[in-house]
Amino acid sequence: MRRNILLADVLIALGLAGLVLIVSPGLAVVAILAVAALVVSGVSFAIGGWRRQRAHRRAPRSRQRTAARR
Repeated sequence: MRRNILLADVLIALGLAGLVLIVSPGLAVVAILAVAALVVSGVSFAIGGWRRQRAHRRAPRSRQRTAARR
């Protein structure tokens, strides 16, 4: 399932990149948009990693509490 989502994301990104290259007035504008997209992607991955770490840290504690109650 994840592989299909990744493939769809890549296809959408390639389509948008082609559209931006065709429509934009110059490569400098495309470069600015590319840097902005990279920044947004980096922030998204950082937030996702931070949430995964937080969930991973909390999971063992909750399991130990339920095991201690039994």
